[in-house]
Amino acid sequence: MFSQNFRFLPAPFVLGDQLLDSQHEGLFECLDALKKLSDDVSGYKCNEIMSELTGKMAQHFDYEEALMKKIGLQGELFEQHVAAHTEIMNEMSLIHLTSISDGYGAAEFLAPKVSGWVLQHMMKFDLLLKPLIEDAQQRR
Repeated sequence: MFSQNFRFLPAPFVLGDQLLDSQHEGLFECLDALKKLSDDVSGYKCNEIMSELTGKMAQHFDYEEALMKKIGLQGELFEQHVAAHTEIMNEMSLIHLTSISDGYGAAEFLAPKVSGWVLQHMMKFDLLLKPLIEDAQQRR
């Protein structure tokens, strides 16, 4: 299960769906790049990373929601998970809109905030998908 060699994705977060895990790796890679920013006075690098992260999140959430349907996640847990995706995307959009007029501010404050959203979401929702993914793979 943990044979994939991810550079950024911690092993406990590997869920067993190759594309999903690859997308999570890409999110962690963007978060790492954001965390490493320093002296980005113009905000250009921060803007570039945030744009990439937002695009990856949107693509990831679309895939994850389709996967949840495919593996049979239904009801309140599905609805809460989708609502959490919407909330994160709304927050990311707000950051982008704010940055147009005010800039991103210090990347060192932004990185922990965005990383917190991603980690919290993965721990609260995504890890619950792991047994469903494993079960769906065994039925194939």
